[in-house]
Amino acid sequence: MNLTFGLLIVSLAGLLQGSFILPMTYTRKWEWSHKWFAFSLLGMLIINWIIAFFLFDNLSGIVSRIPLSLLVVVLLFGLGWGIGAILFGKGMDLLGMALGFPIIMGINATAGTIIPALIFSPSIFVHSKGMLIISGAIFTIIGIIVCAKASSLKDKIASNEKSGSIGLGLILAVISGFTSCLPNLGAAFSGKITTIALESGVPGILAGNVVWSLFFTTGAFVNAGYCLYLMGKNRNFNSLVNENRTTNWLLIGSMSLMWAGSFYFYGIGCSMLGDYGLIIGWPLLITLSIVIGNLWGIYRGEWNGASALSRRMLNTGLILLIFSIIITAVSNIF
Repeated sequence: MNLTFGLLIVSLAGLLQGSFILPMTYTRKWEWSHKWFAFSLLGMLIINWIIAFFLFDNLSGIVSRIPLSLLVVVLLFGLGWGIGAILFGKGMDLLGMALGFPIIMGINATAGTIIPALIFSPSIFVHSKGMLIISGAIFTIIGIIVCAKASSLKDKIASNEKSGSIGLGLILAVISGFTSCLPNLGAAFSGKITTIALESGVPGILAGNVVWSLFFTTGAFVNAGYCLYLMGKNRNFNSLVNENRTTNWLLIGSMSLMWAGSFYFYGIGCSMLGDYGLIIGWPLLITLSIVIGNLWGIYRGEWNGASALSRRMLNTGLILLIFSIIITAVSNIF
């Protein structure tokens, strides 16, 4: 029963993760720096801590008991993730969707699955469970590449191959791919924090979520700081309060709630999946988010007028991603 509910909750997290960017597409008269600053402030900081204080009665007491060395490690993971979030946008700009997306998300899905297993359960790979996990990761990467190629055909563009930018773009994409999986690695390394939370009376299915309040705080400062730098450079701070401010802030607020909620649901679901929750849950989260994101794109008409070939490739990619989810879910039986 716990396995079933765990998979359902992680699936809900994937639904939220795949949908959270949607409200941002409806904002008006804001540049990327304004949108991302509002998201960094609301999602990574304010809503993140509101959820944490709502879930944990003695959060300050729990944090005060965390060894300084472990606290520094978690905050550094958050810092790395925050830098990676910026590099993600830069890498995509240099490489284009067709090349940048499969590299970043492929590394993200694979690293977030394989690295925790190698560190905490290396023996898993000599058993059926490990073989299935690797197979699921391979199908995830193939599915992502096929979906990206379909997107390339739809827009009739290839990757951005500007002279002098492709090498830098590849470096940024690889770094971003690894840093994008840092939330899962941060959760994997935070076992002591979970133990402290349990000793402080936090229910078992919630204890693993304490780490998010800390992890995303440093990421928030990095992302918000970079956005402030861009706004200062472009001298357009006033747009935050002058241009469609009420509607835009509400939209980014809903975006932030879905994003923050996805990680807390992910933490709950993983705790119900047993010892291999972080190994199985991460590819499930990432794959579902990609599938849901593509479905939202179809709903919004982004594929209207696309060629029959690109549509077939999209469907093939989605089928491969769904198949990878099934393989990952089945791996927990062994």
